[in-house]
This record gives sequence, structure tokens and C-alpha cells, in this order.
Amino acid sequence: MADKYPTIELVGVVLEQTNSGQYVPKEATLSIADFHSWRIGKHTKGKLAQPGQIFLTENNQLVGLVATKPLAFKNRHEITPMGRFLKEKLDPTLTEQLIQQWQALV
Repeated sequence: MADKYPTIELVGVVLEQTNSGQYVPKEATLSIADFHSWRIGKHTKGKLAQPGQIFLTENNQLVGLVATKPLAFKNRHEITPMGRFLKEKLDPTLTEQLIQQWQALV
């Protein structure tokens, strides 16, 4: 099928920006419910890099990428598409903390 495009599930945490410009999780204490899934869509802009990358949802929420999972093309409609990848990245220490929290919960 010529219309197929790469699909990947993105696991991330909704972020907010502090007055000093740092990105932090919106929730102070994270539970499994705070790690959400999005997917790369047909019209996604930017390029997927690595955990710690920040992306925007279609509702303009900032999200910090924690993990990626394979996603079959036929299952893509089960997950909400994201909007665009940004060039900004999370602090490496925060990224590592989020990855460890995610791995401990799954």
C-alpha cells in the first residue's frame, strides 16, 4: 500500500515550563496514569530523536518523550497522533529520572 507511513508509539509525560525556562513534569508525583501514549501521524512535522526530546500534541501540550514502542500500521487508530517534534530537549538528569520511573511502573 503506497499510503503507508512509519508508525511508532511515543510514551511521554505532559510538561510545563517554569519561570526560569526549564521544562518539568506537570504532575509533581508521577503514576502510571501520568505516562500517556501518542503516535507519529501522517502529517507529523520534525524528526524523532531520542528520549528527552520534547514534542507538541495536536492540542499544543508540551510532552517529554520517555520511551518508544513499535506500532503496527493497522493499529495506529487506537492511539492519538501527536503534532510536531521540537528541537528542545529535557535536562539529561530529568530524562533519566523519567525513564527510571517509567521502567519501574511497567
